[in-house]
Amino acid sequence: MTAETSTSTAPADRVDLRDVCIVHGRGSSAVVAVEGVDLTVRPREIVSIVGHSGCGKSTLLRALAGLLPHASVQGNLSILGRSPEQARKSGLLSMVFQDPVLAPWRTVEGNIRLPLQVARGRERKPSKTISEQLEVVGLGGYEKRYPKQLSGGQRQRVSLARALMMEPQVLLMDEPFGALDEITRDEMHTELLRIWGTTDASVVVVTHSIPEAVFLSDRIVVMAAHPGRIADVVEVDFPRPRGNDLKDTPEFARIAHRIRTALEENR
Repeated sequence: MTAETSTSTAPADRVDLRDVCIVHGRGSSAVVAVEGVDLTVRPREIVSIVGHSGCGKSTLLRALAGLLPHASVQGNLSILGRSPEQARKSGLLSMVFQDPVLAPWRTVEGNIRLPLQVARGRERKPSKTISEQLEVVGLGGYEKRYPKQLSGGQRQRVSLARALMMEPQVLLMDEPFGALDEITRDEMHTELLRIWGTTDASVVVVTHSIPEAVFLSDRIVVMAAHPGRIADVVEVDFPRPRGNDLKDTPEFARIAHRIRTALEENR
């Protein structure tokens, strides 16, 4: 059965996956990348997906973004009661990649304007100007700069501002800080939580970093491989706002240890 859209007009969850299976290829060469995944993401919740390379976590994220061929995705998958493609085209869903994917010939302002140009004529209009969105991500006054004039962390902030421009209800992030140095990455953890606090978005993050997952998340999904499936779901109930000193606490270490153990047991 191909992926279906929920018929609910007011879903309680932002993301709903039921028995999702993702298959690459056909016939004898077909490979099951993801199998039997059930997952929901609640309003204004941050969920991280962790797992070894090849476990299907980025594949699952791309299915949520509607970036895979229809025939490869089976089961029921919906974003706010719509198909991922419908949600993305309506501006309800945005994605941030590890590479900021900025057009080098466009200024910061020009890069952030892209989703507005694509969405021209549609019913949803952003409540913030580009300058206001740049203030939110800590880049006020950078409108006329080009990507080559920015640091890695600044380029990722531009990518985040662009993704948030249409005020999505669901934000997908695929290793968004994986290319950054450790100091910048720590800074971006607290910045992401600050920026997220100004939105109404639910966030799904794919990451290889256990500390990153524990620090950011309300829940952490641990995936096993061959085929990709959910091995454990870990609740994280640290209060918000969170500071980097949280990473030095015994409770933080306990949750990180549980995740490492689950990963070792499900290689």
